[in-house]
Order: sequence, then C-alpha cells, then structure tokens
Amino acid sequence: MILVTGATGFIGRSLARSLDHASLAWRPYSGRINAPLDLRAQLTGVEVVIHLAGSEARGRKRLLQHVDIEGTQRLLEEAQRAGVQRLIFPSRLNADPFAIHALLRCKGEVERLIQRSGISYTIVRSATLFGRDDRFSEIITGLALWSWPLAWVPGGGKVAMQPLWVEDYVRCLLATLERPDLINRTIAVAGAELLSYREIVKTVLASRGLRRAYFPLPGALLRPTAALSFNWWYWPAVSRFFVDRFFVPEVTNLDAVPRQFGFQPVRFRDAISYINRRGLRWRIFRH
Repeated sequence: MILVTGATGFIGRSLARSLDHASLAWRPYSGRINAPLDLRAQLTGVEVVIHLAGSEARGRKRLLQHVDIEGTQRLLEEAQRAGVQRLIFPSRLNADPFAIHALLRCKGEVERLIQRSGISYTIVRSATLFGRDDRFSEIITGLALWSWPLAWVPGGGKVAMQPLWVEDYVRCLLATLERPDLINRTIAVAGAELLSYREIVKTVLASRGLRRAYFPLPGALLRPTAALSFNWWYWPAVSRFFVDRFFVPEVTNLDAVPRQFGFQPVRFRDAISYINRRGLRWRIFRH
C-alpha cells in the first residue's frame, strides 16, 4: 500500500493517474500534514510513502517552516511508528540546508530530516517541471497575455534551464519503486535540452501565436518588482520562489534521465499544447 501526500497538487494529479494506470494499491492522505493523529490513522498498513505535500505555491517563508519542515518531521515520526518501509521524496536541484534562498534551504533541511530518519528513502531532485496547470509555462503565458505588447525576460533571459515534463518526472518516481539500487540515494533528473529562459518564452509565445517585444528586466529590479506586483495575492502568480530560479540555474547532466531510467524525456516544445486552451488568460489569478 502506498500513501501519497499532496495528491491533489500539480505532481500529485499526474502521479494519481499513473498509479491507477499501473493498478498499484494507493490512497491519498487527507488532513493536515502536521497533525499526528491524522497521520497515525492513515499510515496504518502503509509500506511506502510518496511525500509530495508542500507549501511552495503559496510563496510564504513561514509556511515552509510550518508545512514542509515541521510537517515532514511529524510524518517521519508517525511513519516510524507505523513501520513504513520506504519514503520517496521529490526535491529540487540545488537543495541545500545552508542555501541562501529560502525554498532551496527548506528542501535541503527536509532532505536531511529524511536521511536521518532511519527509514529507507529515495530523494529525486528535479529541475523546473512543466505541464498542464503548472506554475511555470502557464504563468509565462498568462503574463504575456496581460502585459501586451511586452514579454518580461528577467536578466535578459540568459539563465539556463532544463525543464522536465511532469509526466516524465512521475515516470521516474514510479520507477524508483522497483529499483532497490536507488534505496538511500539522492539522485537528480532534468530535461535533456539546455534552454535559456528567453528561448523558453519564445517557444511559449510561438505555440500560442503571440507576438511580443522582449523587455529585459534587470536582475536587481526583479525581486522588488515581483514583490510589489504579486506578494499581496493569496496565491501569488510570481512568488519569491519563482524569482529565485533566475539566480540559481537549475541544471544537471543532460543524460540524467536516459542514464538512470532508460528513456528520453519529451522536449519542451513538443509537450506544451495545453497552453492553447481557453481561459488561460485568467490562470495567473488562480492557485
């Protein structure tokens, strides 16, 4: 039996479909991640936990501590009590408990908690993920629709990225279930093409049939501009964590997925048809 925390989130929805398609026994966790009694009840009979729950989308540092770090600590305590045999945790490239960026520091602290828990684990760090209802390609599209005739390219769009399709990432997560060689290991995965942010914006605009003039927002103005424009939103479209991507490139070996999992990830431009659906203009106003 597999318990999935955060099953209704961006990765969780894709994972749920894949678990069902593979006819694997699983159930979603329902309740607060830092509620011991809820955790205790729902971990009964569970062998594997895929821990997706997190507060990144809210863009608030205090929630990282309360939900991600303290919530994971509670989960690990109850998982030990329940005899859970393995935990799979999706993390981020550059996760480091001593990082200067809040999200990467949080991910690093969560990784350290898991590594010291005594429960067998696999940590799968990833580059930026994209797919329907993401907070990356759809935010780029939404901003371009609202900022006519401009498209923002922070720092001139020079930062390098390796976006990975969420369905390919989920495929990697499921593969770890049958890979004893990945127990107690931390691995990194990313897309098989190295793109600049400007190239990503160009691809998104071309797919949507939009023409925009690129506006190279200076890096020094990126954080204050995003904070002034979006931080007051309950679900900020452009959060401080989104902005951090432009200061710490999320890149790894181009052959990371083929070498470790034996398949070639889908290219960015071949999997973004979802950005052409109706109603996407309003995406930046929803979580």
